[in-house]
Amino acid sequence: MKFLQILTFYTYLAKQQYLQLFTLQMMQLTLHRGVCNESCYGMSMFSFLLCQYGDFKAADRIGHLSILLLDKCKAEEYRSNIYSCYYGIVRCWNVHIKESLEKLLDGYHVGMQTGNIENAMINALLFLLNSFMCGRNLVELERKLVSFGKIMIEHKQVVTHDIVRLMHLFVSNLLISNESPSLLGGQNTEKNDLLKQATKEHSTFLFCHTYIFASIEAYIFCDYELAANMIEKRKEVEKTMSRKSLYYGVIEFYDGLVFLAMARETNDVKWSLKLSEALSKLESFVQT
Repeated sequence: MKFLQILTFYTYLAKQQYLQLFTLQMMQLTLHRGVCNESCYGMSMFSFLLCQYGDFKAADRIGHLSILLLDKCKAEEYRSNIYSCYYGIVRCWNVHIKESLEKLLDGYHVGMQTGNIENAMINALLFLLNSFMCGRNLVELERKLVSFGKIMIEHKQVVTHDIVRLMHLFVSNLLISNESPSLLGGQNTEKNDLLKQATKEHSTFLFCHTYIFASIEAYIFCDYELAANMIEKRKEVEKTMSRKSLYYGVIEFYDGLVFLAMARETNDVKWSLKLSEALSKLESFVQT
């Protein structure tokens, strides 16, 4: 089980096409052989998989069971892992995002205390992403981005730090710019460096988030054509990914706003069709 737990963790980060295989194997061993500390982690990942299939209520029930089992087994070495999965992703489909923020900070602190640095930083990253998604004050969020960014550099956590750098650029642009979006501007050398690094490392996760933040920024500054272009580029990247970054319907919500604006500006029926598709997805999220 320990070997499967390690494999599951790294397939979640890099090779998600194998995630279902290893997660289900952990669940089968738990059911056939009995509960161990790694079973808590396996159940939390199973709840994550259920989210990918849209069964959010079942995912929440299984995720909650993983928390109860975690407390029963006193498996503190996995608390940070399970908190990032359940409170950072699964739980947010069923309750308001802000209700999970404190638990993510707890997961960060536990990870740092137990030496689970990678997952501590994942908790921190999810805390920052979810803080933005639930509308946290941008000035406060920028302070947190700077603080956690420094810690990630100190502990050489490159993957999470790249996303935090991108978020910091995005939030800074919103705070200081009053004319036009600049995240995708040619003069943004830090953004260009991040994209070059993403290309070199084949980081679809970083590419995807670049286009997510760029489309939101462009919409806020009323550059709807640019926003629509960023959405199309994001969707192209998502075709190569085994798991999309849905963020509890927030991405589809902004997509819908962009498509609505483009439909009004151009009177092109294709934008009305895209808008209908985005609304249908949002309705399905609400119903489940």
